[in-house]
Amino acid sequence: MFEIGLFSAVVFAALWIVIGSVVAFLPRPYHPPCALLLLVLLFPLLPYLWIAANPFLAIMFALGVGSIMRWPFYYIGRIGLRKVGFRIPKDPFEQTNFQSEPKHD
Repeated sequence: MFEIGLFSAVVFAALWIVIGSVVAFLPRPYHPPCALLLLVLLFPLLPYLWIAANPFLAIMFALGVGSIMRWPFYYIGRIGLRKVGFRIPKDPFEQTNFQSEPKHD
């Protein structure tokens, strides 16, 4: 159905950007599951864009993804650094199980 080519790679990348933008308009409780789905879709899409289109377009797409997914990347990076051994304190958003408002007990 689809062959490896510039058109299909760019269409899939554009669809990813549109879906990411739509997720940004959803209420906050929907962000973590949608962000996880978008990250899973990103892993095959980035190499496909690199091979089918060109490396410059793939790098530009990766920068756009970083702009859209900056908070998931931020928290994944913090959790990863903590698991490696760096002492990074949790911030209030992480302590509330990723809810919109911190709970004060």
